[in-house]
Amino acid sequence: MSRAHCRRALLLGGCLLLATAAAVAQERGAAAPLRETLGRHLQAIQARDLDALLVTVTRGDALTLILPNGKVLTTREEFRQLHVDWFAEDGWRMRFEVRQVREFGDTGIALVHYLSQQRQDDGSYATRREALLSLVFAREQGEWRLVYDQNTVIPPAPAQQ
Repeated sequence: MSRAHCRRALLLGGCLLLATAAAVAQERGAAAPLRETLGRHLQAIQARDLDALLVTVTRGDALTLILPNGKVLTTREEFRQLHVDWFAEDGWRMRFEVRQVREFGDTGIALVHYLSQQRQDDGSYATRREALLSLVFAREQGEWRLVYDQNTVIPPAPAQQ
């Protein structure tokens, strides 16, 4: 074999090795970090962007959503329809503060504090609910996807006398 053939064979072998390494890294979850997916999820809510929100949730049928009033939804379709209806409403905004993000292998948990605010007649916003979100994500084909969403209302502090 000539030197030119040897160089081509080495080059081709190197390219194949790099392509294989890239494929393995992607398969092992080299996709967006959990914090990035969480950020896209919360931004989609603030923007009322249903398509962007659904990219961050499970592709499977089972998705648990526990609403602030205790009602439990158990499917991706129920989650989707609730957000269609909610995003159609005008005059609200959400303020999020990510408190904690933890990964446990193919499971991730986020704790998010939020204020649900309603626009007033004068254009200002008043907080109507303060709550905590417990969001559980699972890796699906290397992507973080929401599988569980629980809203826990923080009761208002008692008035001081």
